[in-house]
Amino acid sequence: MTIKINYSKKSDKFLKKNQSVISQKEVSELVISSLRRIILLEDVTIDLKMMRGDYKGYYRIRKGNIRIIFQLKQNDIIIASVMTIGFRGNVY
Repeated sequence: MTIKINYSKKSDKFLKKNQSVISQKEVSELVISSLRRIILLEDVTIDLKMMRGDYKGYYRIRKGNIRIIFQLKQNDIIIASVMTIGFRGNVY
């Protein structure tokens, strides 16, 4: 299983501004853990929810005040596109 994680410009900008809060490596680890839970149905302890409404088809990871919104595309290569990362009140 090959995994590729894409970050939007908005996500990159947030990570550069808030390196002391969360790093790109931590976000990647959270997304990979989420993929293991979604695809392999492993029992991984992570606050993950499938979104509804305007964000239908996206997933949300919560880590403290940080929210990571990503979309999953499954082909031969699994692509997780991180759309936005931000603090709780600013993401939705």
